[in-house]
Amino acid sequence: MKPDIVRQIIRGILILLVQVLILKRISSGSAWLWLHADIFIYPVIILMLPIRLLRHYVILLGFAIGLIIDLFYDTVGVHAFALTAVAYARGLILNYLEPRGGYTLVMTPTRHAMGLNWLLIYTAIAYGIHSFLYYTIEIFTFVYIGQILLKTLITFLLSTMVVMGYHLLFNPRA
Repeated sequence: MKPDIVRQIIRGILILLVQVLILKRISSGSAWLWLHADIFIYPVIILMLPIRLLRHYVILLGFAIGLIIDLFYDTVGVHAFALTAVAYARGLILNYLEPRGGYTLVMTPTRHAMGLNWLLIYTAIAYGIHSFLYYTIEIFTFVYIGQILLKTLITFLLSTMVVMGYHLLFNPRA
């Protein structure tokens, strides 16, 4: 197995463990966070996959990771739906943000490969989609649109800050 694939798998498992063992407890342990937001880092697994990976593999992986998170959060398909949508939108976002020279075959969306500004825009768009879809499906009525938008905004800001901190601290190259 290639070292890059092994690195992606280990990173994915570690991110899932941090999400379900640490961040879930932080959200449920804080009354304010429990009412107004969550911190989600697991979408970064999908966002950091190699750019040229075929879309249907990314979508299947997004669905599988979402189901794993659903098992730990006791939600019924909410995470799977939101992450599958992000996995689908990932290709559209990458096309929108494609540099003039295009992407290389082995390029991954990291700070090292694409730059900090590109990575921030890419992460922000994906997390905006994820947060909005997650809370729309969780609450499942537009009667509470104010609550949906508030939770979306706070979760988006917290999650994006944590993910960008991850990129700055660990500086993943692949």
